[in-house]
Amino acid sequence: MKLVGIPAYNEEKTIGDIVKKSLKHSDRVIVVDDGSTDNTADIAKQSGATVISHKKNQGYGASVITLFDRAREENADILTIIDGDGQHDPEQIPLLVDTLQENNVDVVIGSRFLESNSTTPGYRKRGIKIITSAANFGSDFKVSDAQSGFRSYSKKAISSIHPTETGMSVSTEILLKISNKGLSIAEVPITVSYNGETSSEHPIPHGISVLLNTLKFVSVKHPLPFYGFPGIVLVIVGSVLGYQFLDAYLNKQAIFIGSLMATIVLFLLGAILCVTAVILFSMATLIREKS
Repeated sequence: MKLVGIPAYNEEKTIGDIVKKSLKHSDRVIVVDDGSTDNTADIAKQSGATVISHKKNQGYGASVITLFDRAREENADILTIIDGDGQHDPEQIPLLVDTLQENNVDVVIGSRFLESNSTTPGYRKRGIKIITSAANFGSDFKVSDAQSGFRSYSKKAISSIHPTETGMSVSTEILLKISNKGLSIAEVPITVSYNGETSSEHPIPHGISVLLNTLKFVSVKHPLPFYGFPGIVLVIVGSVLGYQFLDAYLNKQAIFIGSLMATIVLFLLGAILCVTAVILFSMATLIREKS
C-alpha cells in the first residue's frame, strides 16, 4: 500500500488541491490536522483524505510522528510525506516513489538544491545550508537539503524510524536516525513554490531553534568533538592560568583575584565537559552494541 501523509495546520486554501492531486499517486491520503482553527479538516475530508485530528496544535513533528504511527498500523509499503501549504508539487510524488523502488533504497528526499535554478530565497537558502552542514556532520552520508519535508520512506524505514521531536527539527532528527539505523538514502531534485505565505513562523528564531536542536542530536552522537575537545582546551587553559597565578604568588608578585576565579571556572567547566563527553560516548557505544 502506498500512503501519502500531509501534516496540516490552517491550510484551508491549499489542502483540497494537494489532497486531490496526491490521490492520483497513492492508495490513500492521510491528513493530520494539527489543531487547525479553520476548515482544513472538513476540506481535506471532502477532497477524499482520511483525516486524523489533533485536539490542539502540537507542532509539525507531532504530525510526522502521527503519520509514522499510522503507516505502521496500516502496514504501508511506502509512506510519502508532503507539505500541505502548497510548497511541494504532488505531481512529483512518482519521482520520489519510483526512485525508492527502482534503486531499492530506504528513503528518498526531494531536494530543492540539486539543481542550480533553485528559487529558494537567499536568506532561507543560507539558513538551510547551515542546518544541513550540522546534520551532515552527525550522519554517515551527505545530503543537500536536510530540511526538506518532501520524502518517501520504504516499509523498512517506516518500521525503523520512530521520531520524537514535535517541532521542525524532526526533519534532521529523522536524518540522524536513518544514519544510526544504517538505512540507505537518495535525493532527487524537486521544485518548490514560495508564492504566498508558506510559513507562520519568523525565519530567524525558527532557524536558530532548528539549528540548536540539530546540534543537540549531533552532539549526542559525536560527544568527543562536541564536548571532549573543548573540555580539554579549557582544562589546559585553566591549568596554564593556574600555574601563572601560583608562580606569581610564590614569588610574591602582584596577584589578581579575578585571574584566580577565571582559572577555577575554566578548569571546572573543562572537567565537566570532559566527563560529559566520556559518559555520552559510553552510552552511545552501549546502545550501538545492543541495537
